[in-house]
This record gives sequence, C-alpha cells and structure tokens, in this order.
Amino acid sequence: MEKLIGFGLAGFGTIGRTHLAAIQANLALHPHDASGNGVNAKPRAVLTRRPGTCAGLPFEKIYSSMEDLLADTEVKVLDICTPNNLHFKAAEAGLIVGKAVYCEKPLCHEQAEADKLCTLAKQTSLPNQCALTMRFRPMVGRMKDMLEEGAIGEPIHFRASHFHHSYLSAARPMSWRQDLTQSGGGAVMDLGIHILDLARYLLGNIMRLRAVSRIVHKTRITGNGESVPNNTDEYLKADLETENSVPGILECSRVSASSMGESFFEIFGTGGSLLLHGERFNKLTLNEAGGSGAQNLGSGKPGLDRKPGLPGKPGKYESELKSILPDSRQSMGAFIDGHAAAIKNIANWAAGLAPFSGTPTFEEAAKSQALVHACLRSAAADGQWERTTAAE
Repeated sequence: MEKLIGFGLAGFGTIGRTHLAAIQANLALHPHDASGNGVNAKPRAVLTRRPGTCAGLPFEKIYSSMEDLLADTEVKVLDICTPNNLHFKAAEAGLIVGKAVYCEKPLCHEQAEADKLCTLAKQTSLPNQCALTMRFRPMVGRMKDMLEEGAIGEPIHFRASHFHHSYLSAARPMSWRQDLTQSGGGAVMDLGIHILDLARYLLGNIMRLRAVSRIVHKTRITGNGESVPNNTDEYLKADLETENSVPGILECSRVSASSMGESFFEIFGTGGSLLLHGERFNKLTLNEAGGSGAQNLGSGKPGLDRKPGLPGKPGKYESELKSILPDSRQSMGAFIDGHAAAIKNIANWAAGLAPFSGTPTFEEAAKSQALVHACLRSAAADGQWERTTAAE
C-alpha cells in the first residue's frame, strides 16, 4: 500500500491555497503517517496560469496544461480548485485516466454535468469526493450520532442559516462568483449548499421546497472600473420538507453582517433540541425538554472533550472522525481542520483504506446540488413549491 499519496492541484487561487495548507497541515500533524505507519497526502504538483505565485512552495512539479498534470504518474489524486464551470471537464478527464478525484463544491456548474460524473464514478469505481467539508466537523459527527441515538426524540422541525458579509460592500470588485455563467448560482450555490447537504445528511432526503431570493447590488465594478450586471442571488430563504415530513427553514447570504453569529443549524425534537453553532459550526448544545437548561457538548476533537456526565460513548461517526481530524490542541480553526480531515480521508481512500462513512461522494454531492437548482428555480418562479428528484 502506497503511503504518501501525491495530490495534483488544478487551480491555485484562494481555495487552492487552502487545500495546500490542509495538505501541509496533515504532514505536520500526522508525521508518523509519512514515516510508514499510515497514509498521508503530499503536494506533488499544481496546474496554474501564474507559476510565479507558486515560487518557494513545496510542489515538486508546476504545470501549465491539464494534459501534463494528468500524465504525471505520481499524481494519484486530482484536486480540483477551479471556478465552478470548469469542474466537470477536469473531473471527467481525471476519472477517465484513472485518477482519484477530489473536487471543490459544488460538484459542477450544471446538474446534468453532476449526474454524468456520478455515472462515470460508478463505472470506474475510483475514489471520488466533493469538498462538502461540514461533514468533517467534529460536532457534526457528534450531532449525527446523537440524532440516531434518539437524544432529542422524534424531530419536529429545524432551522438553519449561513451568513457572510463578504459582498455587502458595493465597492467589492466583480468576480466569477457573481457571474451566473461561471458560478451557476450565488449565495445558495456558495454557502447554502453546505446547509442543504447537512439537512440531507442529518435528517434525510428533502422532498420539496420553495424559495425567494434577492440581489442587493444589481451591478458590480470590475477591476478596470467597468460597471457590469450582477446576476447571482445575494440572499436566499427556503422552506424545506424532509421525507419524514419534518419542515425546516434555510437562510443563506453573502450580504448579511450579523451580531448573532454567522452560522447555525438547530433541530427541535419531542425530547429537546440540538444546536450546532459557533464559528463555522464548531459548537454543539443540547437542550433537553424538562431538563436543567442547555448543555455545552464541546467543540474540540471527537472523543477528547466529552463533558463529564455526557451519556454514552462516542458513536460511529464521531469515532471515525477522530482518526482523520487534527488533535484539539493542534486545531487550526474549524475551516482548515475540516479541509485537512477531508483531504486525509480521500488520501486514505486512494491508498485502499476504507473511507469515512459520511464521505460526500460525487453521488451525495449531486443530490445536494440538485436542491440548489431547485431553490433557484423556485425563486425564479416567485416561490412556487418544487418537488425534488428524491420525490420522483
């Protein structure tokens, strides 16, 4: 079994740098894996139009064409960090030549492309994973275990938000993320997809939904001062209903400065509630019906910070995450920790080890992306209910 799995990054913008940081973090935090007692990722190569930005970085090879990157036999995992509209061709090419593929979210720009990748991934049986990194947060694993254990009884309803204020200023220059032809969507494709994926992961398939959206800044300024249309949603609210008839409310925004915290996911049940909150969903609170109030269930590495008196032992998902997450004493923050665990997982899988049970495969990512497109269709139709593919 190969121990050091070479990653080839396609694209080296902001998210490419994040992936490199996560790869390097794994090498530093799991040094025994690099010495032969386990599996780790290494930054083998990068594909970029600006090779000067990679000077001094630990890539062994720098390529200017996808053909050269894919021909590198030491690249075992193709790591796609390009704009959304370029994901499909890169992932398809990677699977065809026999590479494992790790793709940033969303899986594709269009649903038809995502569905084609799912079919190809099944045909090739190659490791495939999308960067829906919320599934790799320790408190998400704990929340899923507790829901399956019946910690709050039968779910009644849920609510969730994912707010940023990164595009609140009209002075922020236009980027590909605000061009529908490149991004495929705005706040819901960029942020809401995480919440939609968590809803599916924690509560089951979403059967129908309706949404409304808003574009606050109808135009944006390019880098050269030209005013151009902004045609992506900057705020979106959706009403959701699961396969078990559990209703929920989702809000996502790139223009909301909140004093209440940017993100939360709260599930109410017949026996109490579970609240996932904090910086990027890194805290979990249990409020038992008839109990003595809210209990903080921790925010560090699974299994190491369970509060005294917390019932039960770490469950399936929490226990699996323990082996791929950074130690709580070496946390780099929830954002990088989640990416590091996701990269460790796909490296393990590419080496022939069993992946995490909650892995966001291409099939899982395509189902969550379908919900994004359903939200956009509903919003374009003034909030009409949309039945999802899960209901067909």
